[in-house]
Amino acid sequence: MSKLPNIIQRREVEPLLNKADKAAKHYEKAANCIISVIGPDIPQDETCPGNLYYLCKHCKKEKDCCQMHLKAISEAKRLKDSSIYTCPAGYVFWTSPFFCGERFAGAFISGSDNVNGLKKNNARVKALANIMLLYANQVSGMSFVQQNITALINYSNTLSYQDENTDEQTSSQNASHEINSIEIERLLLANLRRGDMTEAKKTLEKLLEIQYQEVKHNFPAFSLKAIELAVLLSRAALDPNDLNDNSVIETNNRYLNKIEESTTFQEITKILLNFTEKMSGRIFSFQGVRHFSALRKAERYIWDNYTRKLSLQEIAGVSGLSAPYFSTIFKEEMGENLSNYLNRLRVEKAAAMLLTTNMLISDIAKTCGFVDQSWFSKIFKNNTGLTPGKYRDLGSASGLSA
Repeated sequence: MSKLPNIIQRREVEPLLNKADKAAKHYEKAANCIISVIGPDIPQDETCPGNLYYLCKHCKKEKDCCQMHLKAISEAKRLKDSSIYTCPAGYVFWTSPFFCGERFAGAFISGSDNVNGLKKNNARVKALANIMLLYANQVSGMSFVQQNITALINYSNTLSYQDENTDEQTSSQNASHEINSIEIERLLLANLRRGDMTEAKKTLEKLLEIQYQEVKHNFPAFSLKAIELAVLLSRAALDPNDLNDNSVIETNNRYLNKIEESTTFQEITKILLNFTEKMSGRIFSFQGVRHFSALRKAERYIWDNYTRKLSLQEIAGVSGLSAPYFSTIFKEEMGENLSNYLNRLRVEKAAAMLLTTNMLISDIAKTCGFVDQSWFSKIFKNNTGLTPGKYRDLGSASGLSA
């Protein structure tokens, strides 16, 4: 009986480790960095996993470096975020954890063969660490909504530790700016998923203007925000089912160089507009699929009518296909069935309304197309891990609610 948990763990975790190994090879080639994958059993003694020696080939302090790597993994595991650190020899590394549900399943650790000019606070290091975290999230299978919830919880916890003397009005203004930026980022991605490049460019320009104001025209700070936005677009363009495609990361690296070399707001705006156009074809939901026209008609119809009850027959009719055939190709091309797609869309809309309006939860449920509040609460929790009330409470505590 004592071996049963290990058997279960191997069955659940080993597929993730295999996926992580493939992702690591992709990342190493595309980002030109060394990388190792560590499993869930982090040793508590002086033992050093063999694959950590690969990272320590630069110097003769393998034992000290291994303990440093293990400590960084433990910290990243605790924070559920990437960690950037420097070894005794002066080399910079970053690590990102991945999970099987709530259970820690392993971590990526990466660094650069070329240490020249690479420092812990370097914008490129931060960007590479963020990209590696995206890979970790892909391995974990964390959904878009779950990532938003995690960010909201982390933001709430951060606010709870703020100095009591912090100016409340300033804090409220900062929170308002943040939720505004987040909503515009979502709108930008929605435009790109629908293939509306004209609206995407307008939204991007608006977002950059807001972010420039947020940092009070501090150009180095704005440059970092531009890099973060490039990473966001890369995340949206990466296909978790194809970890062997290097083109997104390679394109990302080229544009990161351009952003780092920029000296004006207008120059960064032009670079990101070009980058967005490069990524748009990959982000577009139906690029290259066999049933392009039928599925796009269905998607537009769903976005226009998700606020009311929709049937398979109705949506299939709009697409011009029979209901059974439409159901089959929708799942094949979208990776999920129609019911899950509808529920996910409605939950995202409801989550935004919970944070930005004072509407009753029952009214939000009806507005977003749920038949009753109890069903809405069940679907919302299935997608986010929280009830609608708890989600709104967290938003209120962090200053993000209306």
